[in-house]
Amino acid sequence: MAEDANKWLGKELVTLAVLFIIFLLFFKAALPLFTGVESPFTVVTSGSMRPTLDVGDLLIVVKADPYQLKVGDIIVFRVPWSSSLIVHRIVRISIGPNGPIFFTKGDNNLIMDPSYRTINDIYGKAIFRVPYIGGVLEILQSLPAKLAIIGIIIGIVLYEYSQRMGAGEGLEIDDNEDQMKL
Repeated sequence: MAEDANKWLGKELVTLAVLFIIFLLFFKAALPLFTGVESPFTVVTSGSMRPTLDVGDLLIVVKADPYQLKVGDIIVFRVPWSSSLIVHRIVRISIGPNGPIFFTKGDNNLIMDPSYRTINDIYGKAIFRVPYIGGVLEILQSLPAKLAIIGIIIGIVLYEYSQRMGAGEGLEIDDNEDQMKL
């Protein structure tokens, strides 16, 4: 029984490792290659785009050709005063010496954003919204949540392993007498 349990454990560990590698390849290589941006998921973190977007909405973002962007598009961009990406709507486009210049505004804001966005500021264009799921994903990315998930997986594997190690031990049935023996 112990040999079977050890084989099972080995197979489970290999399966978990393969699934982890597939997960990483998909989210760190394939998806960015397909969308053209390093991280194609952005979570809305402020109410500046209400009622169009709400806090906790998950946005799918793709690389955008700045020359194809138009007034009304929702873009994701960087600003010097924040480490977070900003999600706002283009409200005006002008042509500058180095290409288009984008003026942005949150739908819930009364005034346009200070300054303007250049081609270099644009991270991507929001193409799809999944309501509320972004808040759940934000929680799952926290260290305590990751540790809890890993702990649960380890707990399940250890429980199954102990069950397999103990299988066949304890009660036995004597087929000849249809009685249980300890």
